[in-house]
Amino acid sequence: MAVLDKGVWFPHKETHELSSNDNFSPPEIVEEGRYHLFMSYACPFAHRPFLVINYLGLEDAISISSVAPKRDDAGWLFDDDYPNAFSSAKGLVELHQQAHPSYSGEVAVPILWDKKESKIVGNDSSTMAMDFASKWLSLAKTPYELVPAQLKEDIISLNEWLHNNVNRKVYHLGFAKDQVSYDAASNMLFTALEELDLKLKSTPFLLGQTLTLSDLFLLPTLVRFEAIYEVHFKANKKPLRDFKNIYRYMLNLVADHRIRKTIDIEHMKLHYYFSHRHINPNGIVPAGPEISW
Repeated sequence: MAVLDKGVWFPHKETHELSSNDNFSPPEIVEEGRYHLFMSYACPFAHRPFLVINYLGLEDAISISSVAPKRDDAGWLFDDDYPNAFSSAKGLVELHQQAHPSYSGEVAVPILWDKKESKIVGNDSSTMAMDFASKWLSLAKTPYELVPAQLKEDIISLNEWLHNNVNRKVYHLGFAKDQVSYDAASNMLFTALEELDLKLKSTPFLLGQTLTLSDLFLLPTLVRFEAIYEVHFKANKKPLRDFKNIYRYMLNLVADHRIRKTIDIEHMKLHYYFSHRHINPNGIVPAGPEISW
């Protein structure tokens, strides 16, 4: 874990060790051009609000930029290709220190930046995605009900299940420190994938005939599976391709240009293989696998 504790940077400290743990309240004001999303093409959690913005056509209302792919003990950084247009901060740690000098908590993507007040107003990907999907439709160029009222509770429940059993579980598997932990995480992940494959046998989307926010919570994990999780995290009990219904479902989603343009496989690979030195000590980025879609 990488955290700030009262404004002091600790690249290897756990959140439970913090003297306090601050939270950013999501903005109540929906205002075109006021907010900026700092995300990473590599991070599946930052991918959630990024997908919502692109799917709904909110790019003019909420500007977006990615941090650089390579991450080290200095945290998420900006560079010439992935600059910070809003302050002199060279990375997200410095951005926090400038805007919130006494902040204690994790420093990660995504971050929602208030350009008018030069401060952070959000850092929870799930909350951001839900807010953008439900509160910003009036500014959407391609409005669509990702959170229909009659399905909202089902979506919230399914999103939590996906987070615990799929989205986070690949990390429990990849970062396991012993065989017992790895085996337990692998079994839980692939059991969840079997359940999802069965669900998608009879329906095109997770909650029926129409796409919902839950589909945009599952997709970020799926598009990273073959290039990263199967190799880097050893999530290879069964290839993703062998889950025929999940794979068909993924291909249908990435065929949508609004979704496809949010996916940068090479950026993802560079981040994971270079940055996770505890897994890949030499930082060598593999040439493959070739992704056919």
